[in-house]
Amino acid sequence: MNVIESFMHSIAQDMTPPSAYGTAHIILIVVGLTLCFSLAFFLRNLSERGNKILLSTFAGVLILSEIFKQLFLYYVLCDNSICWGEFPFQMCSLPMYLCPIAVFAKSERLRRAAYGFMMCFNLLGGFAGLFEPSGIFLKQVPLTVHAVLWHVSLVFIAFYIMFSGRAGREWKEFTDIVKMFIVCCFIAFVINTLIGITVGDTVNMFFVGPNNSPIIVFNTISKKFGWVASTVIYIPVTCLAAAAVFWVSCKVRSLREKRQTKKQIKKAEV
Repeated sequence: MNVIESFMHSIAQDMTPPSAYGTAHIILIVVGLTLCFSLAFFLRNLSERGNKILLSTFAGVLILSEIFKQLFLYYVLCDNSICWGEFPFQMCSLPMYLCPIAVFAKSERLRRAAYGFMMCFNLLGGFAGLFEPSGIFLKQVPLTVHAVLWHVSLVFIAFYIMFSGRAGREWKEFTDIVKMFIVCCFIAFVINTLIGITVGDTVNMFFVGPNNSPIIVFNTISKKFGWVASTVIYIPVTCLAAAAVFWVSCKVRSLREKRQTKKQIKKAEV
């Protein structure tokens, strides 16, 4: 047993997951959302240099925490084998890849799409994890801590992007955000299919098949009408929810610009 394996086993501890909408869950929602909202609002005026430092640091922390999770799964839960069902290309995994794109990509259009995706789709993912906690309240303490902090972080980065005005400028941006989502869905479907064929494990990243969706309502649809019907409904519904987030962002940006204009007028008058 190597050092890493010994460490992972030393911190492994079973727990009884808190009940949904019990005291612990309600505290998590209230405290988590309050901290995310407050910190994002406080950091909304970061300079571009500060923004790059924040996103680079955020990406690094996510990558390191994902490495930790994969090692824990490998050594503790999956008996020294890869847990293909936890392959790091879930929708909530995307900020690991999109933060560096938002910071370093030369294409302004690609950077805007990355910002927009994290604001719209990852806010939905963060909210879904917090309000339906079966995916974050797990039977292992380290995995529960990881999942809770990860989803809270998604909410924070989405609010930060919204409040800082780095996405949600024009509706034509939303088209690129949806295109990025569709491309990611296709990649996820290919990976799901290949893992199913080659390894035989059930994987359902982005919940687009070819396995039945575990999401409430869509699970019923997929069981009754098949995964294709579920996916055909799931993708546009998710895009509509993302559009609602984008609309809110546009309103927030409009208010921000009006306040800045008023301040400039007052300064000019003085």
